[in-house]
Amino acid sequence: MDTEKAFRLELWDAELRPWFLHVIPDAIKSVSILGVLLLFWEGVALLRFLGYPDDLLQRLEKTHFFFIWIALVAISINFVLKLVISTWRK
Repeated sequence: MDTEKAFRLELWDAELRPWFLHVIPDAIKSVSILGVLLLFWEGVALLRFLGYPDDLLQRLEKTHFFFIWIALVAISINFVLKLVISTWRK
């Protein structure tokens, strides 16, 4: 039983803890960016409900679409680069 506990502690200290400390801030950053974009989309929906002109709503929707793609590309590149760098170091 002591060897199993020692193995779990070693696994946690050596591998899992640094991984969690690395992944959690990235997850928080990604969810925050996507949350802001969701609020932007809800704002566009509210403006549509309030009778905002259709041509201006189309511009806002295109802007939202552009920001969504930029955010997804940036988050993906960030994740891949961190993965490559962490693999390169090992």
